[in-house]
Amino acid sequence: MRIAVCDDEMLFADNLKTMVDSLFKKQKVEFQSYVYNDARRLIIDHYDDKYQLIFLDIDMPDISGMDFASEIRMTDSKVTLIFVSNHSNFVFESLQFAPFRFIRKEYLKDELPRAITAYCNEILRKKPIIDLQLKDKSTISENVEEIIYFFSVRHDIYYSTTKETKCLYSREYTLEKLEQQLNKHGFIRIHKTYLVNYKYIYHIGIENVELNINASERLPISRRRVPEVKKQYHTLMRDGDDI
Repeated sequence: MRIAVCDDEMLFADNLKTMVDSLFKKQKVEFQSYVYNDARRLIIDHYDDKYQLIFLDIDMPDISGMDFASEIRMTDSKVTLIFVSNHSNFVFESLQFAPFRFIRKEYLKDELPRAITAYCNEILRKKPIIDLQLKDKSTISENVEEIIYFFSVRHDIYYSTTKETKCLYSREYTLEKLEQQLNKHGFIRIHKTYLVNYKYIYHIGIENVELNINASERLPISRRRVPEVKKQYHTLMRDGDDI
């Protein structure tokens, strides 16, 4: 996930980022974090490459945190905002922007850990989990977002995650059944033998699909499926935050 820390006081912003980084590492969440002292710059960057979480000061010179939140919310209702401010009198005014938390700077050491723990718990609650029966008939729970694709080899069905590849219990699964089950999570049938998570697709060609986890890995695509695959992919890229 991508995290931004925005405060015009450089020293405070750097210290806040250090604390945020340490707390997210303890939660074992993969993230990239960035510091901004210029809220206008953050708005521009957010439009180009969205952040999932923004820690935001209220009292800033060029644009206030409230004005920033108002501008961001006009186009992005999904980004999580956490206000970090000395001005606790703004807490009720901030509610119109649906912040996840309002942290008082003077209580930062107490309130920041609680906020990040609550946020990480919320992420885990929303993660789509699927129970899969493996070839040895044992059951494993997988985070759907970490599954790159399912594929078939003769009568066997496999799936690959960001870490490993495993074989499923063949009597329980077909790619057709998995396609019906996982379509709502953004999986696209690109070939009779491949069902792919759209989040890992980098490029769709006329003969193969290139993945963004490894530029050298390409999966075959059926020529007759190319138009429909591209249509599904573009729809998911536009509406993917709702999946």
